[in-house]
Amino acid sequence: MKIHIPWLSSLLLIIIFSSCRNDNVAPIRNVRFDPGLLNPLQAAGGGSCASYTYYYGNEAKSLGTIYSRMVLLSFDERMTDATAAEAMASYGFVEGLGQAVRTNSAKLYPVTLAAGLNCQQAERAMAELAKNPAVSYASPFFEANGQLLGISNEFIVQLEQGRQPGNALLQRLANATRTEIVMALSDDTYVLRADKNSRGNALQMANFFHEQPFVKHAEPDFVVSLPL
Repeated sequence: MKIHIPWLSSLLLIIIFSSCRNDNVAPIRNVRFDPGLLNPLQAAGGGSCASYTYYYGNEAKSLGTIYSRMVLLSFDERMTDATAAEAMASYGFVEGLGQAVRTNSAKLYPVTLAAGLNCQQAERAMAELAKNPAVSYASPFFEANGQLLGISNEFIVQLEQGRQPGNALLQRLANATRTEIVMALSDDTYVLRADKNSRGNALQMANFFHEQPFVKHAEPDFVVSLPL
């Protein structure tokens, strides 16, 4: 395959200069979305909604299907609350942003979706929001015991003792899943984070890490809302 080097160099220069022109992240306007998401009947009959679980110790705990009125998002760290809200204003199925909460590695916003969506439509809405270049992470909420549990961008991994070098194996797995080690809580317990480019959200990644032979336990970090 032939590569035209002068053309490639010119393209790289254009990209570099255009990125240097403005260091501030601007909201994405006129974002296209599927109007069918607003029709509560549109996705009816399209199959059952996915049901999710996580591990607490070695026991699988059911979360059920996602809560259809809210998702959890993080944005480019340079964005303010106002620009994040403006970025979401282009979506007809978004009602508004709630107050942000912080994890060790991100600021997460609960985003209220339009009433009448079912869980399938909420999954599609979350996928659409994740396509926005300003969005760095998207995950669902679940309803449990009268509260909403949001899947934060972080999960905790505890390694099996005596598996050395366990941290090297963990780093290799983090690289393979495009996740990142945030901090060590102890010699064998670590906090990792996921973003929209990871192999899955923090719930999916915690479940995947839990299945690895050198991992004793892995579970997602939850953002707990006020009672419903």
